[in-house]
Amino acid sequence: MDGKVTVADGTVINNPKTAIAKRMGYVSKNRDTESLGLSATIAENIASTGYKANELFKGIISFKKEAAYVDEQIRELSIKCAGKNYKVNTLSGGNKQKVVFGKWIASDAQILILDCPTRGIDVGVKAAMYQLMNEMKKSGKSILLISEELTELIGMCDRILMMKDGKVTAERLRVNGLSEQDLINYMI
Repeated sequence: MDGKVTVADGTVINNPKTAIAKRMGYVSKNRDTESLGLSATIAENIASTGYKANELFKGIISFKKEAAYVDEQIRELSIKCAGKNYKVNTLSGGNKQKVVFGKWIASDAQILILDCPTRGIDVGVKAAMYQLMNEMKKSGKSILLISEELTELIGMCDRILMMKDGKVTAERLRVNGLSEQDLINYMI
């Protein structure tokens, strides 16, 4: 499948550095291998996308700003941890996912691609993630949600595109009464 991603100002997103500069974030469905540095600390993971926000001078990071930046995400997302300097691999799946979200929220990403963001997390954290996504949407952020769970798509999306063999086969807008069966009919 080919294509390109272009943001409103015409910039083509063709690498992670450009995506971050254009305030685009990506939450992978494979958080342990693609979204987190498991052997790094919670603080290092959250701060990894915030170097510009925490600069004192060009290329010089303010440790005080960075600490406040990380602490705010731990507090706001209720990340359950013994401390920000503990390794991410000591966290539960739900708290790892909160760290992934935290690094993009802290960097003020305006476009978020969320690939199965609730995979492998418990019901309580899933509800908190849905609430967070709704808050992000209300604040004007754009969210592209990729999910294997039809109920998640129906509950969270304003517009659903179904794809088959690399092509869009149907578009459904969020309306009362949209059901899983409606979507399945377009998928077959």
